Amino acid sequence: MNRIIKGFIAVALLATVMFGSGDLNIISLKKAKGMYNAKSALFLDARGFKLYQKGTIMGAVHLPNKKFKKFKKWLPASKKAKIVTFCNGFKCEESDHLAKKLMKLGYTRVLVYKGGYPEWKEKKLPLMSLVKECKSAPKGPYKPKNPAITINGAKVHLGGESAEDGMIDQFWLAGLLNAKKDVPANVQLVDVRKISDFEEGHVKGAINIPWDATAEKIDSTKFPKGKLIVFYCNTGMMSTDARNALDEDIAKNVLIFDANIKCEKGSCKIEANEDL
Repeated sequence: MNRIIKGFIAVALLATVMFGSGDLNIISLKKAKGMYNAKSALFLDARGFKLYQKGTIMGAVHLPNKKFKKFKKWLPASKKAKIVTFCNGFKCEESDHLAKKLMKLGYTRVLVYKGGYPEWKEKKLPLMSLVKECKSAPKGPYKPKNPAITINGAKVHLGGESAEDGMIDQFWLAGLLNAKKDVPANVQLVDVRKISDFEEGHVKGAINIPWDATAEKIDSTKFPKGKLIVFYCNTGMMSTDARNALDEDIAKNVLIFDANIKCEKGSCKIEANEDL
């Protein structure tokens, strides 16, 4: 009997976590697929534009949480329209924040598909992406496209299209980390995810300074002095938001690591995101 009672308590707690925060309506892959096939809902991708371009659910509209005010004029006129928000998997909260903003605006049929793009892709369901020119992979060890520069005492290679992007060369850094080599001297990796995610597993040598998505800020007073800070998260999304929220004089010593990172039981799988 005690076991049954404990089971009911566990289910109740799970329901509280899933639905208690802002009364979000979480849906499964099966339900999302059903609405997709029936063409009965508008699917909104809450991720950054770069990830949206790389691949999304076929027919999904890009509406990033960060640009809600700018893009909300394109939302359905009827507040009864069924809307499904999604982002980059079960730990991604951008779709949650977007759903809450839609509900606050008066939309009454907002659903959150937590599996998001990764699960949809894994199940080989309809996708669309930016058409890219196929290039043969270069042979031999990776060679950084930009010469090394020194930032706050750290010698690194920059990535992105220009220095203004604030990105470290993701292929170069991923190569070092996957080979279990130390990061360059004076570089401090900062995991901007939640404390619970950090404790589940993180890149060796990283410290945790969480990004507060609600307040849209990160506590820069915790940054180690005299070091180049490199933000990372699960996909690069939170890292980008966190850096963009910094004052210019602080951001000049902060770079983004644009990569997909999954850490479990002390081991991390790191895959650099492709440049578009």
